[in-house]
Amino acid sequence: MQAAILAMVTLCIIYLSVQSMRANSWYFSARNTVQHMTADPADYSRLSDAKHAIALATQLEPSHPHYWQLSAHINMLTINAFKDSTEATQANNMQIYKEAEQALLKSVELRQSWAETWIALAQVVSYQEGASERVYEYIQQAKSVGPNKLSVHLGIIQLALINWPNLSPKFKALYVAELNLAVKHGYHFFEVFNLAKQVNRLPTLCLSLQFGNAFEDVRAAHLYKVHCK
Repeated sequence: MQAAILAMVTLCIIYLSVQSMRANSWYFSARNTVQHMTADPADYSRLSDAKHAIALATQLEPSHPHYWQLSAHINMLTINAFKDSTEATQANNMQIYKEAEQALLKSVELRQSWAETWIALAQVVSYQEGASERVYEYIQQAKSVGPNKLSVHLGIIQLALINWPNLSPKFKALYVAELNLAVKHGYHFFEVFNLAKQVNRLPTLCLSLQFGNAFEDVRAAHLYKVHCK
């Protein structure tokens, strides 16, 4: 009897190990495809391959937070790849945002300690709701687990710039605070110019940096003078 139970347990362990290895293989297939597209943004021909691969990975091992994180990222790539202003596509985009949100919620459910996932969740929800209270709560979760991470500061800054016309005083105060925290990271801070440029908010950022002792070195830098003429 004991031998039979041991054999069943062994078979179960082997089965789960094989499933995990298969899922990992599909995950890396999806990740490598995404990396290829990142290197060549014009080539989105393999996007469906990445979506298929990560879907298999999440099916085989749904308890892995990395897989759900990548699934959400691939959803966002889908929107960037097929930008269109038609109403049908906008409705489809909202569905993709919702799918990305659900994937990120699954990821943070499985692993609450990764600040970048909370920021990604805040950004995806902001595309649907603007700078809502729910977005603010997700940002606070990111700050609680990664208070000194540059990626968190920059993510919040970019989110604020995207929603600038409708930003509440609370969010504007958060934006200013994150600028002051991000500048402490030295030359890495200058990445903020690229983020602002991506969302067509470079003038807003430049105006924000015109004042305050914290940004004296920034204003003296060549990159500031290039971007903030």
